[in-house]
Amino acid sequence: MKLLIINYHYFRDTKSGKGIHPITTSEFVNQLDLLSKKYLFISQKKLLSYFYKNSFPKGYFCLITFDDGLKEQLKAFEILKEKKIPAIFFVSSMPLITNKVCMVHKFHYVMEQVNYDSLLDCVLQMFPDSPARFKDQLFQKMSMNKYIYDEPKWAKIKFYFNSILNQREKHLLIDQLFQGLEKDEERFSRHLYMNDDDIKSIAQSDMLGSHCETHEPLGSMSDSQIHNELLNSKKFLSTLSSREIHSVSYPFGDSKSVTQGVIDIANEVYSLGITTERGINCQNDIHKRSLSLKRVSTSDINNGEYLN
Repeated sequence: MKLLIINYHYFRDTKSGKGIHPITTSEFVNQLDLLSKKYLFISQKKLLSYFYKNSFPKGYFCLITFDDGLKEQLKAFEILKEKKIPAIFFVSSMPLITNKVCMVHKFHYVMEQVNYDSLLDCVLQMFPDSPARFKDQLFQKMSMNKYIYDEPKWAKIKFYFNSILNQREKHLLIDQLFQGLEKDEERFSRHLYMNDDDIKSIAQSDMLGSHCETHEPLGSMSDSQIHNELLNSKKFLSTLSSREIHSVSYPFGDSKSVTQGVIDIANEVYSLGITTERGINCQNDIHKRSLSLKRVSTSDINNGEYLN
């Protein structure tokens, strides 16, 4: 068995080219059609049954996933239902409970609304180490290796924000910029994220998974914080949907965010865990590292990878 897991986030028909990579309706439909020529689409229920039995069929399988629980993803949900293609929508619970916006989505919104030079000026003025870092060749290489589909200037901004700044520094930079753009965070949150009824509808189709609680990187947390992030989200989504939640997609999903300690704690709460380590999962991966499965992005599919 070969398992390709694909990760989608923003689903919209306009693209700003400023740090986020939405997929359009036509691109999504085209990808599904191309993927269907090589892969059989698989549901989390079927994948879990293979995992529990340790019995895997031969062939190429594809699992469609969406992170973040964004309202705009409901358009993709309708397309998937119409085509009878299963998927998993991984939802962070904090926005549903508090009507607050996750830090990463504030950052994305700021990138879209603020021009690059102004955003860079804010970073350079606020953090004394940033000018040297942005000129450092290793930093530039690491930025481009992580964000291979971004322009170099946006890759550096994203890498500095996501991988260098701590949580206090992120809030210091982004909260002020976000509040200058959007005065009513609750209204913005209700517009950005799915609501309770949306989640229940997805759960009825057996397509619901957890994206933790706050969408903060787990690798920077204490063991008790990690456990709470994983368990609280599962409990909330299970109660809301009246269904057991078996799978988790780790926020950010890289090796810094998904340490062995994170995987060990996730193993106490979930059966499947999905990272952003690129690649196809073989049968041995599913059997022996079910809490750290590999996943590719929609941009990898647009590039033609994994289709031949």
